[in-house]
Amino acid sequence: MIQRIQSVYLLLAGLVLLWLGLTPGPWHLLESAPYAWVGPVARGLAVLLAIGAVVIIFQYRRLERQRTLVVFEQVGVLLMAVVYLGGLYLGGMLGVRSEHGILWDRVLWIGLPVLAYLLLWLARRGIERDIALIRSMDRLR
Repeated sequence: MIQRIQSVYLLLAGLVLLWLGLTPGPWHLLESAPYAWVGPVARGLAVLLAIGAVVIIFQYRRLERQRTLVVFEQVGVLLMAVVYLGGLYLGGMLGVRSEHGILWDRVLWIGLPVLAYLLLWLARRGIERDIALIRSMDRLR
């Protein structure tokens, strides 16, 4: 289970999503905005998706199902990113530049959903490689 690279990618994606959901990042920026509901919804989605990414690791015996669950996880991360970034945009907090330069903390918080999606994509690619390897071994038998 752990020797497979996709397990590492899924674990890292879960940690990134958990970090996004549990740390007090840009959520305080949206509390006074009329779109204050976006913060709790995005945080809840991030935590649920983090738990889902860790649960998917233990589906290693059924690769087809694991691949399907990773695809659903990717769709969930895209949905969470749309809610999160849309809320920041509607609240006027999406800008990363100020008169003092680039706000690197906002760049980090904007990049976390993208990083989680990329890690899930790498995990799916590893799962598909395993499926192809198993099919080629079945042809040789």
